[in-house]
Amino acid sequence: MNMLFKITDAVKVFLASGRSLGALSEKGASVASTLILHNCRHYIPVLGTIIDAGANQGQFAIAANHFYPGAHIHSFEPLPEVFSILQRNTSRLNSISTYNMALGNSSGTLEFYSNAYSHASSALHVSALQKNMLPKTAISHQIETPVQRLDDLHHKILFTSPVLLKMDVQGFEKEVLKGAINSLPQIDYLLFETSFVQMYDGEPLFDEMHDFVKELGFEFIAPVGFLQSEKLQILQMDLLYKRKNI
Repeated sequence: MNMLFKITDAVKVFLASGRSLGALSEKGASVASTLILHNCRHYIPVLGTIIDAGANQGQFAIAANHFYPGAHIHSFEPLPEVFSILQRNTSRLNSISTYNMALGNSSGTLEFYSNAYSHASSALHVSALQKNMLPKTAISHQIETPVQRLDDLHHKILFTSPVLLKMDVQGFEKEVLKGAINSLPQIDYLLFETSFVQMYDGEPLFDEMHDFVKELGFEFIAPVGFLQSEKLQILQMDLLYKRKNI
């Protein structure tokens, strides 16, 4: 019965977003990303550039291409095997450029935890709390991956306004922002996932991230997605911010 409800919800989300039911079967299709972007479009009617940090298999980029067909999307994914899937899933879409690297606050290499559940892969170690609540995240191994500061990539990326920086980097969002300080005047919107409980060792939680983003000159717009535990506790939330005075 739970599976039936999930399928029904997925159909409702795709229909409400204007996407065809056939899109559900496309490689890289994601109900979660479709819902988040459907919600974002209420506040952001058009985008020229999307920086997609933590692209995974292209779920967000593919949905973003539907909602913002005029935007060029730059998708960053550090795991080599996942990056290969990202390339395959997005190869038909000329508006998506892909990069096999992480974004952070340094340029060089980064010690990274590749998780058996690829969505949980991070530069930070999965916490005991997350392993207990989501056992599928318990297995990971450490690798070395390329990392770049967004500030060092201006020769590759043209910031065509309005610009959205989306971060789904599992607790590493603050480091991505530290590496983008000089780029922030060109970034109009931030979309990132933040935690209310410690999902990764050492990650900054909601209060710290909210205060940090405000100090950078952004103001909160709305929550556009969330993750709940089986006991309905909100663990993480996707938050949308805009640069002040735009």
